[in-house]
Amino acid sequence: MTLEACTKKILAVVVVALLSLNSFGQMSSGKIVFERKTNLKKRLGDNPRMKNFITEENKYRIENFELYFNDSMSIFRPIESDEPEQGMMKYFTTHNTVYQNVNQREKFIVMDLWGNPAYIKDTIDKRDWKITESKRVISGYNCRKAIWNMNDSTRIYAWFSVEVVPSIGPEGFGGLPGAILGLATEDGSVIYFAKTVEAVVLPVNVLNYDEKGKDVYTEDALKAILAERMKQWMKPQDLEAMFSWL
Repeated sequence: MTLEACTKKILAVVVVALLSLNSFGQMSSGKIVFERKTNLKKRLGDNPRMKNFITEENKYRIENFELYFNDSMSIFRPIESDEPEQGMMKYFTTHNTVYQNVNQREKFIVMDLWGNPAYIKDTIDKRDWKITESKRVISGYNCRKAIWNMNDSTRIYAWFSVEVVPSIGPEGFGGLPGAILGLATEDGSVIYFAKTVEAVVLPVNVLNYDEKGKDVYTEDALKAILAERMKQWMKPQDLEAMFSWL
């Protein structure tokens, strides 16, 4: 590489870094890679249909997701795995793609329903977070812990950093004074943690979605359809929990 080419490359990296920071040193554009660890025994163990599938050997599923963002929008989506899927096991966890427009309070979701896409367009949910004094560092960023009561039996813990904006996170989560870098159920059945957080040039049109030619539902409309069609297979609380993550 010539000296001129090397200099241009260094300048490009510096420009990306500067564009991704505001005057307070907050990252406002970049990419977060999350690892999700699901304990299927905790998540699905009380379902008698699952007992023949879930063992001590296969109870954990480790999957990766990426979240691209700028100062007002984001996309959260699965990263395709090179590992061969094991039959029905691949349907025991969710693989949704979630777009969020924080300024317009709008979300667009490509919901993976056992290998088939369903499309949702709705307002971003408002969650009543309780911010605590508990702190930890995730991927080099200082985070504070917040708690949300999903329902009477499930609490969600989130660790957010004001050093990364906007108010986004895994799945459809957000609503805190910074990006969520860690997310977990109280019992540890589902845990998301940021593996990397970096300033990058966003891929062209990565934050844009296309709803043309698709059957698009509100959350309530799709939930009602699934409740009717899946009533023999899913408990109402399981369906409710599935939508609570969006």
